[in-house]
Amino acid sequence: MDKQNKIYWHEAFQEGLQLELHEYKDSLTFDNDHRLSEEALRMDAVVIKKDKNAQIDKNIGRIFKSRNIFEYKSETITFTRWDYNKVLGYAFLYSSFTETPITDITISIALTIFPQKLVQYLEKERGFKIQDLGNGIYYIKGDIIPIQILESKNLSPKENLFLRNLRSDLSAEDLAETLELYKEQRPLDKKSVYLDRLIRANISSFREVMKMTDETIAIIMETLEENGLLAKREVEKVKKIAKKMFLLGDSIEKVTEATELPIDTVISISKELKEIPATV
Repeated sequence: MDKQNKIYWHEAFQEGLQLELHEYKDSLTFDNDHRLSEEALRMDAVVIKKDKNAQIDKNIGRIFKSRNIFEYKSETITFTRWDYNKVLGYAFLYSSFTETPITDITISIALTIFPQKLVQYLEKERGFKIQDLGNGIYYIKGDIIPIQILESKNLSPKENLFLRNLRSDLSAEDLAETLELYKEQRPLDKKSVYLDRLIRANISSFREVMKMTDETIAIIMETLEENGLLAKREVEKVKKIAKKMFLLGDSIEKVTEATELPIDTVISISKELKEIPATV
C-alpha cells in the first residue's frame, strides 16, 4: 500500500480496545496517546482501573493491574527487541511521572505479525518463558512487569472480534459481522474512527457486503451516514439534479425548493451554467 493510501490504524485500535472492554466501561478509564513528557513521547493507550480491586474477566484483561499500558503495531510492522525495550521504558517513565508503583503496571503488546525473533531473544538470551494461553494470547514470564502479547489475527472471533478484525484483509462476512456487532454496542450517533478505517481498508469486501441482506445494508448505510461518509456523495448527486433542472428552464426558486440545497449553492450552480458557452 503506497503512502497516499496508507491506513492509519492507531486511533481505530484505541476505539477497538474500548469496544473489546465495553462491558467493563464502568470499571475502566481509557487514556489514549498518553504523553510521558512535554516531548513527543506517547504511549498508544493506558487502561486504568477505576477501582484497583475490580475483577476483569475478559481474556485480554485477566493480566490487568491498576495501570495497563497498551502498545499497538499495525499489520505491516514487526515488533523487535528494541521496541520491547522502549515499551518497558515507557512503563518505568509512567511509574515515575505518575508515582505509580511499578508492581501496579502491566504491558500489553497488540500485533498482527507474531514477533518470532523477539520471542527467541527473550527465551534464549533473557531466559524468560513464553506461555501460550491459546487464541493469540501469550504471557511473557520472567520480566519485572507482567507482559502479554496479543496476536490479533488469532484472537478469539467470539471474544475479540474488534481487535481481531482490525486489518485490511477481511472477507465480506468478517466485515458484515463486525459492523453488526458494533451496532449492538454503540449507537451510531457520532463519528467513528474505527468504522472509517475498517471500511477504507476493506473497500472491496465492503462492496460485497452491500449486496447482502437488506438488514445488513440498512445497518451499513446508517453507519456511513452517521459518520458523514455519504454526505459528500449525496450532495454531489443533488447538485447534478439541480443542473438538469436549470437546463430544463426551471427557476432558482423552484430548484431550491426541489433540491433543498442552500440558496447560495443553487445560485452558484446557476452562474456556473451561464458561464459555460452553448454548443453549436
